[in-house]
Amino acid sequence: MKFMIATVAAFAATAAALKLTAPEENAKWDLSQTNTIKWDHVDSDPETFQLVLVNHQTGGEVDMTIADKVKTSDGEYKLTNFVATPGSTYSIKAFGTEKTNSGQLAESQTFSVTKSGVSTTTTATTVKPTSSGTPATSSSATPSQTSNAATALGVTFGVAGPLAAVFAMLF
Repeated sequence: MKFMIATVAAFAATAAALKLTAPEENAKWDLSQTNTIKWDHVDSDPETFQLVLVNHQTGGEVDMTIADKVKTSDGEYKLTNFVATPGSTYSIKAFGTEKTNSGQLAESQTFSVTKSGVSTTTTATTVKPTSSGTPATSSSATPSQTSNAATALGVTFGVAGPLAAVFAMLF
Protein backbone atom coordinates (compact mmCIF):
# COMPACT_ATOMS: atom_id res chain seq x y z
CA MET A 1 0.00 0.00 0.00
CA LYS A 2 2.83 2.41 0.86
CA PHE A 3 4.44 1.63 -2.51
CA MET A 4 1.22 2.52 -4.35
CA ILE A 5 0.86 5.84 -2.49
CA ALA A 6 4.50 6.73 -3.21
CA THR A 7 4.02 5.87 -6.89
CA VAL A 8 0.86 7.97 -7.15
CA ALA A 9 2.58 10.87 -5.37
CA ALA A 10 5.58 10.65 -7.71
CA PHE A 11 3.30 10.56 -10.74
CA ALA A 12 1.33 13.56 -9.46
CA ALA A 13 4.54 15.54 -8.96
CA THR A 14 5.68 14.68 -12.48
CA ALA A 15 2.30 15.56 -13.96
CA ALA A 16 2.38 18.95 -12.22
CA ALA A 17 5.94 19.80 -13.33
CA LEU A 18 6.96 23.09 -14.94
CA LYS A 19 4.06 24.55 -16.92
CA LEU A 20 4.21 27.74 -19.00
CA THR A 21 1.03 29.72 -18.30
CA ALA A 22 1.77 32.91 -20.28
CA PRO A 23 1.64 33.69 -23.12
CA GLU A 24 -1.86 32.33 -23.47
CA GLU A 25 -3.41 30.81 -26.62
CA ASN A 26 -3.84 33.42 -29.40
CA ALA A 27 -2.17 36.20 -27.37
CA LYS A 28 -0.70 39.07 -29.38
CA TRP A 29 2.75 40.22 -28.30
CA ASP A 30 4.46 43.44 -29.37
CA LEU A 31 8.11 42.48 -28.82
CA SER A 32 9.19 46.13 -28.83
CA GLN A 33 7.41 46.35 -25.44
CA THR A 34 7.77 44.32 -22.24
CA ASN A 35 5.95 40.97 -22.20
CA THR A 36 5.83 38.55 -19.27
CA ILE A 37 6.47 34.83 -19.58
CA LYS A 38 4.92 33.05 -16.58
CA TRP A 39 5.10 29.50 -15.26
CA ASP A 40 4.04 27.21 -12.45
CA HIS A 41 6.60 24.81 -11.00
CA VAL A 42 7.15 22.09 -8.42
CA ASP A 43 10.12 21.24 -6.19
CA SER A 44 11.33 18.50 -8.55
CA ASP A 45 11.90 20.99 -11.41
CA PRO A 46 15.47 22.12 -12.07
CA GLU A 47 16.74 25.26 -10.30
CA THR A 48 17.32 26.98 -13.64
CA PHE A 49 16.29 26.45 -17.23
CA GLN A 50 16.59 28.00 -20.70
CA LEU A 51 13.79 29.95 -22.41
CA VAL A 52 13.54 29.76 -26.21
CA LEU A 53 11.19 31.58 -28.60
CA VAL A 54 10.12 29.21 -31.37
CA ASN A 55 8.58 30.22 -34.68
CA HIS A 56 6.71 27.20 -36.09
CA GLN A 57 6.76 28.70 -39.58
CA THR A 58 6.04 26.71 -42.72
CA GLY A 59 9.19 24.86 -43.70
CA GLY A 60 10.61 24.30 -40.23
CA GLU A 61 11.06 25.75 -36.78
CA VAL A 62 13.25 28.74 -36.01
CA ASP A 63 14.53 28.75 -32.42
CA MET A 64 15.83 31.93 -30.73
CA THR A 65 17.28 31.80 -27.22
CA ILE A 66 15.61 34.31 -24.91
CA ALA A 67 17.63 33.60 -21.75
CA ASP A 68 19.83 30.96 -20.16
CA LYS A 69 19.81 30.04 -16.48
CA VAL A 70 16.38 31.49 -15.71
CA LYS A 71 15.60 30.86 -12.02
CA THR A 72 12.64 28.49 -11.78
CA SER A 73 11.62 29.95 -8.42
CA ASP A 74 11.04 33.40 -10.00
CA GLY A 75 7.83 32.19 -11.67
CA GLU A 76 8.11 34.76 -14.44
CA TYR A 77 10.52 36.40 -16.87
CA LYS A 78 10.16 39.87 -18.38
CA LEU A 79 10.95 39.82 -22.10
CA THR A 80 11.79 43.32 -23.33
CA ASN A 81 12.65 44.54 -26.82
CA PHE A 82 13.23 41.15 -28.45
CA VAL A 83 13.90 40.93 -32.20
CA ALA A 84 11.72 38.44 -34.14
CA THR A 85 9.77 38.48 -37.39
CA PRO A 86 6.05 39.19 -36.87
CA GLY A 87 3.86 36.12 -37.38
CA SER A 88 1.17 33.95 -35.81
CA THR A 89 3.00 30.68 -35.21
CA TYR A 90 5.08 31.32 -32.10
CA SER A 91 5.47 29.48 -28.80
CA ILE A 92 7.93 29.57 -25.95
CA LYS A 93 9.74 26.44 -24.83
CA ALA A 94 11.56 25.76 -21.56
CA PHE A 95 14.58 23.47 -21.68
CA GLY A 96 16.35 21.90 -18.73
CA THR A 97 20.11 22.33 -18.87
CA GLU A 98 21.13 20.19 -15.90
CA LYS A 99 22.43 16.64 -16.33
CA THR A 100 19.62 15.20 -14.22
CA ASN A 101 16.86 17.32 -15.72
CA SER A 102 17.55 18.11 -19.37
CA GLY A 103 15.51 18.31 -22.54
CA GLN A 104 12.22 20.09 -23.13
CA LEU A 105 10.37 20.76 -19.91
CA ALA A 106 7.37 22.73 -21.16
CA GLU A 107 5.88 24.66 -24.09
CA SER A 108 3.48 27.60 -24.09
CA GLN A 109 0.33 27.93 -26.13
CA THR A 110 0.68 29.35 -29.66
CA PHE A 111 0.63 33.14 -29.90
CA SER A 112 1.28 35.95 -32.40
CA VAL A 113 4.13 38.41 -32.62
CA THR A 114 2.64 41.66 -33.93
CA LYS A 115 5.77 43.82 -33.86
CA SER A 116 9.48 43.14 -33.52
CA GLY A 117 11.83 44.92 -31.19
CA VAL A 118 15.01 46.55 -32.47
CA SER A 119 18.63 45.56 -32.15
CA THR A 120 19.87 46.88 -28.80
CA THR A 121 23.65 47.07 -29.17
CA THR A 122 26.20 48.24 -31.66
CA THR A 123 29.88 49.00 -31.42
CA ALA A 124 30.64 52.66 -30.82
CA THR A 125 34.09 54.18 -31.27
CA THR A 126 35.31 56.86 -28.89
CA VAL A 127 38.15 59.19 -29.91
CA LYS A 128 40.24 60.59 -27.05
CA PRO A 129 43.42 62.67 -27.27
CA THR A 130 46.51 61.23 -25.61
CA SER A 131 49.37 63.07 -23.97
CA SER A 132 51.31 62.89 -27.25
CA GLY A 133 48.47 64.63 -29.07
CA THR A 134 47.61 61.65 -31.28
CA PRO A 135 44.07 60.35 -30.92
CA ALA A 136 43.46 56.96 -29.29
CA THR A 137 40.30 55.01 -30.00
CA SER A 138 38.42 52.48 -27.98
CA SER A 139 35.37 50.41 -28.83
CA SER A 140 32.60 49.15 -26.62
CA ALA A 141 29.11 47.75 -26.84
CA THR A 142 26.57 50.35 -25.81
CA PRO A 143 22.87 50.35 -24.97
CA SER A 144 20.36 51.26 -27.65
CA GLN A 145 19.95 54.87 -26.52
CA THR A 146 23.65 55.54 -27.03
CA SER A 147 23.96 53.37 -30.12
CA ASN A 148 20.97 55.08 -31.72
CA ALA A 149 22.69 58.46 -31.23
CA ALA A 150 25.99 57.05 -32.46
CA THR A 151 24.28 55.46 -35.44
CA ALA A 152 22.53 58.72 -36.25
CA LEU A 153 25.85 60.58 -36.10
CA GLY A 154 27.50 57.98 -38.32
CA VAL A 155 24.66 58.03 -40.84
CA THR A 156 24.47 61.81 -40.86
CA PHE A 157 28.19 62.53 -41.08
CA GLY A 158 29.64 59.22 -42.30
CA VAL A 159 33.42 59.11 -41.88
CA ALA A 160 33.57 62.91 -41.68
CA GLY A 161 31.89 62.92 -38.23
CA PRO A 162 34.74 61.23 -36.33
CA LEU A 163 37.35 63.15 -38.33
CA ALA A 164 35.62 66.44 -37.50
CA ALA A 165 35.67 65.48 -33.82
CA VAL A 166 39.45 64.78 -33.98
CA PHE A 167 40.15 68.10 -35.69
CA ALA A 168 37.94 69.94 -33.18
CA MET A 169 39.99 68.50 -30.31
CA LEU A 170 43.29 69.47 -31.96
CA PHE A 171 42.40 73.11 -32.56
